[in-house]
Amino acid sequence: MPRLRQTADPRNDESALHLAIHFKMSGQLILVKSDKRKAISKERNLGSALKNRIVGGHPTEDWLGKLPSKHTRAIFHFSSGDTMYFNDQRIFGWVKILDSKSLKELKFLKNLGPEVWDITDQEFYDKIHKRKKPIKILLMDQNVISGVGNIYANDGLWEARISPETSAAALTLEQTSVLRKGLIKVLKEGIKYGGATASDAKYIDLQGLGGHYQEHFRTYDRTGEKCLRSDGGIIKKTVLGGRGTYFCPKCQKL
Repeated sequence: MPRLRQTADPRNDESALHLAIHFKMSGQLILVKSDKRKAISKERNLGSALKNRIVGGHPTEDWLGKLPSKHTRAIFHFSSGDTMYFNDQRIFGWVKILDSKSLKELKFLKNLGPEVWDITDQEFYDKIHKRKKPIKILLMDQNVISGVGNIYANDGLWEARISPETSAAALTLEQTSVLRKGLIKVLKEGIKYGGATASDAKYIDLQGLGGHYQEHFRTYDRTGEKCLRSDGGIIKKTVLGGRGTYFCPKCQKL
């Protein structure tokens, strides 16, 4: 691997270098503390093993395994003696080393839209009402609104009784206000319940436990089931923008 040493203080030196890291779908960071280089137990208990490491990103066996692994793409050595590994099984993510000016001009960061709880109802409406794309696709465009994934876009639209296929330009300020509040509601629930863990159990927390938001899905992954509303119908599935899209055709009419 190529090597580069950073000696400048990025807080006070414009020539200092910065790390920009994007996990995409499969990246992860693992920080191994210099005073905690203990062997992982044979039981490979996730909760106890992770006491020796600080991990983040896509959970894989590398959280517990020997490092560097075959998926390690970059290694960072700190003056404290700590070591951080950037792993990526599918090589979707990236690491960039940038000076202060380049960091400010990084297109990925400059183009990120605001999160729904950081803007007003009017600002949310202004962001989307001139666009003709289906509202579901627009909600998942990180250049328009950041932080809304497929699960929460589906459930947020159900909260607002809006069809995912509705053109964003057709929505009124009142409708988008209800939608913004619905998105905030389901996102907060997602945080409260630790995210959603599917049957493959690939999404887990630092204690090795799965999330529970899947127990509160409104429409997502509920194809053929009864709508949670008394006046609703049967949940249907379609595909928008290449992503599975779930809705109630009775209470989310196009």
